[in-house]
Amino acid sequence: MADETYEADNDVLSNESLLGEPVKYSLDVVKDLSDEELYQRLFKCWGIKNKKIEVWGELTKQDGAVPYRLKHVRNVIDNKLIEYPIDVSYGLQSGIFVYPSIGNKYYITDQRTFVRGKLILTKLSERIKHGNPFELNLSSDDIEPLEQLPIAINEIDRLSDIDKSIVLGEGTERFIDKVIYEQQLSKLKTEFEETQKSEIETHLSRLNSMTRAVSIEKVELHAIKDSVESSKKENQQLGSESKLLRQSIEKKEHELAILDDKYKGLEEVMAKKIEKLKAFIEEKAVFLKSFEFIDDDEFNSFVSNITKVSERPEHIEFSDHLNGDYKQAVSYIQAYLKERDILYPRHIIENYLTLIRSNDLIILAGDSGSGKTNLVNSFADAVGGKSIIIPVKPNWTSSEDLLGYYNPLEKKYLATPFLEALIEAQQNPEVPYFICLDEMNLARVEYYFADFLSKLEERNKKPEIQLYSDDEASHVLAELKGVVSIITGAKEKYNKNGITDFIALMQDEDVNNEMKRAFGFSDKNSLIKYHGDIRRMLAGVISTPSSITISPNVRIIGAINIDETTHYLSPKILDRAHIMKFRSPLLSDWDKIISEIDAYGFEDVALPVVFEIDDLGVRTPYPNYSINDDFCIQFKELNSRFFHPLGVEFGMRTIRQGLNYLALFKDVNEDKEQAINNFIIHKVLPKFTFDGNKKSGQSDKLDLLDKVLKPLLEEILESHENMDEEFSSIVALQSIINNAKDNDGVVNYWA
Repeated sequence: MADETYEADNDVLSNESLLGEPVKYSLDVVKDLSDEELYQRLFKCWGIKNKKIEVWGELTKQDGAVPYRLKHVRNVIDNKLIEYPIDVSYGLQSGIFVYPSIGNKYYITDQRTFVRGKLILTKLSERIKHGNPFELNLSSDDIEPLEQLPIAINEIDRLSDIDKSIVLGEGTERFIDKVIYEQQLSKLKTEFEETQKSEIETHLSRLNSMTRAVSIEKVELHAIKDSVESSKKENQQLGSESKLLRQSIEKKEHELAILDDKYKGLEEVMAKKIEKLKAFIEEKAVFLKSFEFIDDDEFNSFVSNITKVSERPEHIEFSDHLNGDYKQAVSYIQAYLKERDILYPRHIIENYLTLIRSNDLIILAGDSGSGKTNLVNSFADAVGGKSIIIPVKPNWTSSEDLLGYYNPLEKKYLATPFLEALIEAQQNPEVPYFICLDEMNLARVEYYFADFLSKLEERNKKPEIQLYSDDEASHVLAELKGVVSIITGAKEKYNKNGITDFIALMQDEDVNNEMKRAFGFSDKNSLIKYHGDIRRMLAGVISTPSSITISPNVRIIGAINIDETTHYLSPKILDRAHIMKFRSPLLSDWDKIISEIDAYGFEDVALPVVFEIDDLGVRTPYPNYSINDDFCIQFKELNSRFFHPLGVEFGMRTIRQGLNYLALFKDVNEDKEQAINNFIIHKVLPKFTFDGNKKSGQSDKLDLLDKVLKPLLEEILESHENMDEEFSSIVALQSIINNAKDNDGVVNYWA
């Protein structure tokens, strides 16, 4: 009979899942069930999988036979209030019985008491007496008094008024005060940047919309006035219509006046908010500086950044002076560099600018002295940006060598030049930063860079890097809170109004003794040393956040040489990067380059051309693969007929990267064949490292390259003969084939 009842009850649970309503059992269904079966129903109703009914709630005391009860009971799994799955006179939220021995032990008389514990079925006689087979009481095992509510502050803000009155109330501040303090101090700067700045930008956006609306209304008003005057001159008999037009004009003028008032009011509100924010930040910063917990630079970073306006050197605007034309920008940059005795063929500037706009990893490959890092530096100068060259060390083996690591002994993060460059870029969002890992392959790239490269693959949002646990910063700030409280208390206790800094406090014997007593220090302990430790820890938290996003103004570039001291790039790196190969500038036709630049006709190229960050590329998802697109069709066929048999693998990502490159390259050069040619050089040829003597079907792999793939590429790139040899994928492939024939059939793009 029990099995049948349980089976029927399973149907009830299934219906509950579909209807989205809580389960309610009838007494007849569950009154004869065993304790184990009753527990199973409670577990299933409340989503419990570990076979323990763990809850937290408020321990209350009242007069009467049952002095202690646990109220406002919440499941620890999801912090939701729970209730018996049966209709009874006294529900679970009317209070869980607590044995007096437990209540006497944990109840605190002068404030609200919260505990966490486990519920168990009460005695059978009590359940029969109250007509509730599910009746529970608080087990005496594993009871834990709570010093902090197991519900986040942001979750409390979303509670209903009823739930909030349960969770929040007199005495609860002790549970949440520490969390609030830590949030305010640790995110002092980010609150302004992320919240207030966002709000101000929203208001500015609205103001701009209103301003545009006002301008439109004014234009319409002038048009109406002109129409009225014209109508008066042409025909005086249109008096009635003129009257209507005048009324319309008056209405428009009234609406404009209202808009002007709203505009002024919004400006005043924003000004007050900014001033309030400045005052709050400055108050906190002044206190920390007064007692030497932060230095002048850190103080200025708090106060001056509130009204900081990015200053750029004298320049011309890409959108205004060059009309947002990328072809003109390439010409201008090439001419700008020539005036500084730096000569690059136009194709290199076209290619590099397109790759910068792709937001992908760029790897510049070539012999030493071929102009790789010079391109990074000179291009950054030409666009009003900043280049930072980071030398890679041969002993780099993990991401810690690239990004640094948290030292738990010093309680601070030990940053690297690469991380400092990312933080600096984040602090100057309007300036493009070009961070170059020089001699990137002196160490194995897949060891120290692979995790970071995975972050760069994020295309839907800003990539975020977790440097260390938020808890570490919280510990430092909590300790600082205690120190600040003791200092403030000692200063106020002895009313030392003339004392304004920590050293002065230490020189006062009464205050010094009081602070040692409060800290629990002996005469041998040094308060000065402890102050220095706190200051170093706080400086670490301020200078290096626990996580950092890669700003939209950052581009990562690698520069590599291929010789006996370096490592080859792994397929994982090649699959995600664009390889831009250089040869010695001494092999370039300098006269041709100069003639090319002179033909542009620029009279003055003294100033850099500054782009908006979005004009240098937005990190958006790659274009979708299309079965009808010619490029997709070509590379799908190449992959199945040649790349796969050669052991060279290409995935969907590579083709989508190609679609993105072709779309961007069109802005600097409309020659689609040149774009496809470049993509082959970037993404296909660098993967050609294999034994050409091995068979692929009936042919050697080297013969497949020479007699099948090369003619097919010549067919796809019909105008390849008109391309410069330096930038022709056909010429590059022929060079690979010739080298392989001279090297016992070993195919190696990098040789």
